[in-house]
Amino acid sequence: MNWIRSDKPKIVSCGWATLSSLVAVKQDDELNIKALSALLDRVENEIKSAPNRVRYTMNGFVIAIGSYVQSLTNKAIESGNKIDKVEVEMGGTAYKVPSSPQYIEKVQKMDRVRKKRKAARC
Repeated sequence: MNWIRSDKPKIVSCGWATLSSLVAVKQDDELNIKALSALLDRVENEIKSAPNRVRYTMNGFVIAIGSYVQSLTNKAIESGNKIDKVEVEMGGTAYKVPSSPQYIEKVQKMDRVRKKRKAARC
């Protein structure tokens, strides 16, 4: 949590990515659902003004919450719809940032919501 409060974008980005990995491997009963819900609200409020790299990892956090924490899936979709399209400069490549609501809905259609990973990779 201290990382996402840093004034250094690389550290903030690492914090959001770490939280995303955490929800992917920990069972829901081991997670603080209220805190994660509050973090979704924070992303909604801060993503548009966040630095480039941080916007990308915040968007990934919304996707992770929607994909791995079943009780917050609908809220993550709603948050993604409020956020709308996330613009990130990718160094002139054709890569596009995934739409969080579309990505989560794709995971739902495959019936993979809440299917946790065995390990996180850095």
